Amino acid sequence: MLAINALDYAATDWIAQTRLMIDDQLDHHLSLGQTSPVSEAMRYSVLSGGKRIRPLLTMAVSKYLDCAPAHTIDVACAIEMIHSASLILDDLPCMDNDNVRRNRVSTHVKFGESLTILAAVSLLTHSQCMIASHKSLPGELRLKLIRLLCDTVGAQGLSLGQYIDLNTKIEATSPAAISDMHHLKTGVLFVAAAKAACLAADAAPEKQEQVMHFTTNIGLAFQLLDDIKDADAEETNLVTRIGVTSAQRKVREYLQAANIAIEGEPNADVLQSFVGEFFRKV
Repeated sequence: MLAINALDYAATDWIAQTRLMIDDQLDHHLSLGQTSPVSEAMRYSVLSGGKRIRPLLTMAVSKYLDCAPAHTIDVACAIEMIHSASLILDDLPCMDNDNVRRNRVSTHVKFGESLTILAAVSLLTHSQCMIASHKSLPGELRLKLIRLLCDTVGAQGLSLGQYIDLNTKIEATSPAAISDMHHLKTGVLFVAAAKAACLAADAAPEKQEQVMHFTTNIGLAFQLLDDIKDADAEETNLVTRIGVTSAQRKVREYLQAANIAIEGEPNADVLQSFVGEFFRKV
């Protein structure tokens, strides 16, 4: 298990400060001049709180790779906009049909389904525009980042994961297939968040491999923990198949594998503290 050590205060302070920086930058990017119903729905969806795990991962990997925050803060915000767009689409009645998100009514309940879809589309396109117009990033890097984010959302990424989730009877599916679905629906955005930081930092291949191994395991642990929280729900998930005790053991195995991937590396403490922030009780 990863745990916060004597660097607790510094790590927690960094996470708190970085979360505030992300929130401020999101607010800035979503101040789109003249307001409209679409922009209001976008702001409602993104600025509704949340842990900011994915953009914080981008910033943590950037710090791990000694990349200046100015090079990655907008990339981190783009990741969060994509995440928010996926959430408000997932909540729609034709998808997961959830009326509450982050302790308040879902976007489609407040603004209606049609406006919610338009807000999601606008968030996705706005995330790409932010990267395309990022003046401090070289043009070739911008193209790589846009390609990464488009692939993450597209037919082999989040969209496919959501389709499989909606059309698969989990009780008739193997645990391995469920894990694959989780990777597509959740893990790919974790991977994109870390990969984007690697691209911005121009990380060496061996460093990228370490980061990807770390992030893949963190994404799987996060989804499994989410399932543990829903273990008493009516729907079947992986935890109801393998049991809570086995799921908790699997989470610890994922976290240990993540730790091994970066153990002994310079700046490893920043990634360890990131995990400690979100997996304290494991």
